[in-house]
Amino acid sequence: MNKTERQKLILHIIKTMDIKTQFELVNELSKRGLVATQATLSRDIKNLKLVKEINSKGSVYRISNNINNERNRSYQLLKDIFINTVTKIDDIDYLIVLHTRPGGAPNLAFYIDQEKIDGIIGTIAGDDTILVILNNKIISENLLINWREWLS
Repeated sequence: MNKTERQKLILHIIKTMDIKTQFELVNELSKRGLVATQATLSRDIKNLKLVKEINSKGSVYRISNNINNERNRSYQLLKDIFINTVTKIDDIDYLIVLHTRPGGAPNLAFYIDQEKIDGIIGTIAGDDTILVILNNKIISENLLINWREWLS
């Protein structure tokens, strides 16, 4: 499991459980088949900007509201650029081709990559075309539905 996948799993655990200590987090990851050291988790916690929040069960890890706001702003920026740039969408299996206004592809591809959307392996951008490479047909179909809604 790579760093991005590990961090997504950490966020999932933090969202669904009250985790009080790094030791508890190590145990939860272990239950899911991931062995991680405390040092690695410490770096992940810092990188993910997790914070301790006091609730009825004590002090637990949570996602900082600032991070949620940053992600919402980042997603909205991607959506705005997408709507103002994409002119046509084509697809085949695990590939999506986004046709853009001239010069629009590199910027849009950058923001798609920044979002780290589940299932997107990567993008290749020319001047007015982006090839989005996915690892899952279902994710590809869902992404197409979402992106086509943005254009309608």
